[in-house]
Amino acid sequence: MKINIDTHNCSREELEELKSYLNKESWDFTTDEPKEEKEEKYILSEDGILIVGSHGITLNDKIRDEDLHEYFIEEKQEIVSNLMMWISEGSKDKDIMQQDLEMILAQDYIYFFSSNSTNSYIFPDDSEFDNTCKELIELNESL
Repeated sequence: MKINIDTHNCSREELEELKSYLNKESWDFTTDEPKEEKEEKYILSEDGILIVGSHGITLNDKIRDEDLHEYFIEEKQEIVSNLMMWISEGSKDKDIMQQDLEMILAQDYIYFFSSNSTNSYIFPDDSEFDNTCKELIELNESL
């Protein structure tokens, strides 16, 4: 059951008194309206992560240089060039690199995450993307 109470002409004291009375009488003030959860959105750049509507975070070079996290920010053109060079050198993993190259070329993103130990990539539309951004931001803050 829903009861509307016009409190337009009530003072703050009267309103608090009414709420106190209703609380004592076990009235539930919860709402069935969905709560708006503010979800941060991230955009990668050459040197860091931009929190949309807020600020950018430049990641400490130490994270990448010392492999402090499994993933680092990679520029599409750079990894495409590297893969093409490695494929032309006839590496033993040529087929895997060719598949990676095709997958990366099909992406519209300029920056994405690349693993420092495998051929794993995380693109901004992947489910792990936000978590990876949060982990890197926390790691960066701890340095």
